[in-house]
Amino acid sequence: MLAAFRRCPASLPRSISTSVIAPRLLRPAQATSTSAWRSTISVSRVSVASLHQSNQWRQHAAERYVVEAEVEQEVNAKSPPSDGAIDNAVAGGPVTKFEDLATRGYVHKNIVNTLTKDMGLHTMTEVQTRTINEALKGADIIAQAKTGTGKTLGFLLPVLQNIISKDPGLATRGARPPRTTPGDIRAIIISPTRELAEQIAVEARTLTRNTGVVVQVGVGGTQKRMMLQQIKREGCHILIGTPGRLNDLLSDEYSGVEAPKLSALVMDEADRLLDDGFTREINEIRKYLPDPKKQDRQTLMFSATVPKEVVGLVRQTLKPGFHFVKCVRDDEEATHERIPQKLVHAKGLENMMPALFELCTTALQSSQAGDTLPFKAIVYFNSTAEASLASNVFRKIRGSDPRQHALHPARVFEIHGKLNQGQRTRAADDFRNSKSGILLSSDVTARGMDFPNVTHVIQVGVPRERETYIHRIGRTGRAGKEGEGWIITSPLDSSDVRRRLHSLPLKNDTSLETASVDMSREAQLPEDVATILSSMVDAYRQVHREHKTKVYMAYLGVYQGMRDKHELIDSLNGLTKHGWGMDEAPKVGPSLARKLGLNRVPGINIGSEESYESSAYDSQSSFSRRGSDSGYSRSGGGGYQGRSSGGDRGGYQGSSRGGSPREGGYRGGDRGGYQGSSQGGGGYQGNSRGGFQDRSSPRPRGGERETRGRNYDADF
Repeated sequence: MLAAFRRCPASLPRSISTSVIAPRLLRPAQATSTSAWRSTISVSRVSVASLHQSNQWRQHAAERYVVEAEVEQEVNAKSPPSDGAIDNAVAGGPVTKFEDLATRGYVHKNIVNTLTKDMGLHTMTEVQTRTINEALKGADIIAQAKTGTGKTLGFLLPVLQNIISKDPGLATRGARPPRTTPGDIRAIIISPTRELAEQIAVEARTLTRNTGVVVQVGVGGTQKRMMLQQIKREGCHILIGTPGRLNDLLSDEYSGVEAPKLSALVMDEADRLLDDGFTREINEIRKYLPDPKKQDRQTLMFSATVPKEVVGLVRQTLKPGFHFVKCVRDDEEATHERIPQKLVHAKGLENMMPALFELCTTALQSSQAGDTLPFKAIVYFNSTAEASLASNVFRKIRGSDPRQHALHPARVFEIHGKLNQGQRTRAADDFRNSKSGILLSSDVTARGMDFPNVTHVIQVGVPRERETYIHRIGRTGRAGKEGEGWIITSPLDSSDVRRRLHSLPLKNDTSLETASVDMSREAQLPEDVATILSSMVDAYRQVHREHKTKVYMAYLGVYQGMRDKHELIDSLNGLTKHGWGMDEAPKVGPSLARKLGLNRVPGINIGSEESYESSAYDSQSSFSRRGSDSGYSRSGGGGYQGRSSGGDRGGYQGSSRGGSPREGGYRGGDRGGYQGSSQGGGGYQGNSRGGFQDRSSPRPRGGERETRGRNYDADF
């Protein structure tokens, strides 16, 4: 007989005991005879046990059987289906074409026309076939499916049809009832992040464009008052949001937002919701919803994994007789096991960004030559401060055309918690629609977000958890496409690499030359390597000191668990001097230094960063591409920290009298370079002694203090 919980066709040979049959689940992928159907599903579970010999498979099997046991408890008491029930189920079969939903009368033709004509969708994915067919009957469902398999439509379509079935007047646009209020909410969809909520809302609004159903979004990072005004003005039938904001809206007695007619509750990325500590908010939200015993509602839950925490949530929220739709095959090779992954050991922290830039440049050149697909990469950092600084630096590096950044035609985007929701949404949409681009991100995009055609996932530093590394890698190689993963580490990460990334298919890579340069010593380097290093440090000098100070503090938090504090401070000071071009390291407050056990470590700069009005350029030297003092010269090999006067062997990071590429600077004197010294005349928007009063750079705002390594991007 068929399993008491649904799984995709590819995994049907997995054996299940015949005593756990649910009559409503008799939906094989293709019509077949009753005897053949029974023979397919009556294989002993013992035969499958041999497939799980490794510890990894045993762990996965144990996790799965926990859910099986939960489901079996719900259906064991039911009588086995009759032969006639089996025959009828086989003859009908599940709907696999969207057009057939209208033909059979399951879904209103208006919705089907939107799917087929406007969205160009015709054939359902596996997860859509398994969830839509059962959800349209009103069943509660927990579905285990990967992101990028079409699961969003798998819950939006049944939810929308459920609303229209109960209120046929909403089936057509313009037929909306005259009084649509915030209390007309029929469905609530909970998402762990703002970006995923916005992504779901875009698809929901597309699906409802020809109906009278109103979709609203409630997420943190947006003004609550404006959102409430919009809901009161337009009404709301489907409310999509993050746990914190939804709880805030429903608990606010003056908001007017309530759901007495709620008929559907959806939790997307359920494992992520629980991982991020939203259990309390979810429980609070449920308190403000009508009692399911008095107001019947359908609950749909989607999750990439099904750990015991999710099983607990299933017990609390799903009705008896729920269905488990498993669309992840037991023998399916995970993305992090399938795609090639490379590990780069950088010489120091100061080498990581040059190595990242070299990797992006090389991949871009390869794609432009037609050797590979258009370069589209997501670069993950372990703090918002790092992502923000990287974006500032990448945009300041000029290419051969000074009007364009050096990574043109790839566009550079950033997404992290310090941006407002509008900025994050625009960046996500623009990157999603870009043919070639580089997204510099914190972990807000690591799960649930669907970005098509990502060729590279690059991680700078070792993430705090092994699972984070795996979820990040999952942004590429999606839907059967190819991709590759890279991780760039520093000596500070050596123990974490062994502890967190063991047994992953990582291969050491030494192709990035900038990763191995000792930037604390003079050296003769190939022209392209010297160009990257000089351009990188020059760009850092143009970034306001505040941004670099925040990254310094973030690193103190990221690596606060290190036992060797001397190595930590030496590495950070090497970064500030050789990578950022700063004369001294940022100051660390006395109380913070004591708290982190750094107050007696040699090299720590204890004090207070009283003002960010100091020069944005932290060194007196500048870079000339024409061979002036200490400038890098394109005509020769290029010295590194040289003292030569330029020409064929111009130095890198040399003395303080180098002219800028603009000979005379910008609004400067006759000979002043970028932040020229007193010998160099006026600097970039400076006074007669050089220097730069950056009035346009962002000043620190209240509430934006660095979180010392913790990333709070997982939405309010």
